[in-house]
Amino acid sequence: MVWICPICELGLDRNTQGWSCVNQHSFDEAKEGYVNLLPAHQKRSKNPGDNLKMVQGRRTIHDSQLYQPLAEVLSSIVKQYADSSALLDIGCGEGYYGGFIARTVPTVTLYGIDIAKSAVKLAAKTYCDQHFAVAGARRLPVATSTIDLAMCIFSPSTDSEVARVLRSGGHYLEVGPAPSHLWELKTALYDQPHEHKALRRAVSGSTLTQEGEVNYEKQLNNAQLRALIDATPFAFRGHREKRAQLREQASVTLTMSFSWRLFTQMKQPTTV
Repeated sequence: MVWICPICELGLDRNTQGWSCVNQHSFDEAKEGYVNLLPAHQKRSKNPGDNLKMVQGRRTIHDSQLYQPLAEVLSSIVKQYADSSALLDIGCGEGYYGGFIARTVPTVTLYGIDIAKSAVKLAAKTYCDQHFAVAGARRLPVATSTIDLAMCIFSPSTDSEVARVLRSGGHYLEVGPAPSHLWELKTALYDQPHEHKALRRAVSGSTLTQEGEVNYEKQLNNAQLRALIDATPFAFRGHREKRAQLREQASVTLTMSFSWRLFTQMKQPTTV
């Protein structure tokens, strides 16, 4: 296992009660199988991260396979670069992408972290053969140089922490919205909509190995549209009246557009 103590940063061992380090810092394992490695002093609010309604909305749209074409591309990248490796999903949410990858590339060992307890709880309950922890991206409770591929899908990450947990020559997969993603929702909610900013093409200490986009259109029924709004910042952004009108539409066709970048961490020189 790769988990480390978030207090003293020593390795954690599993026991009958949960997890503990040699300094006797202990962390209970929930009945769903995840461990909470987010100490109170590292929280910025009582319940950080996405709320339960956002998590449930995301599960609904993932169950409808709205994002499956993206998941298929990410799975093919993992199969090419890390087919029998330790993967870390930073900001895993309710576990959809990691779950898809684990099904299609069963040789990987997948670890997921998210700051939202409700998301991790649902992920662990659904994907019981994977490893999950409540934790933030600023201080990953993951041992140094233990991860072959780290991925961050629509979530913030901390470059120094990603570099620390990656093995020499490991990969970092960063995924975000392409400029025109969900453009129809933006035009419906904003007077002056703006395109998403392009993903960066450079990460310090790494080289850009591959990049690409995934583009397609998808028609959503009203239930799927409502779930998508609930799962995204559109739930509380834009004009309230326009959002109410949008939620009443029987169906809508949306532009789904994503960018991804695969970076390879430069190998550290060996010492003699």
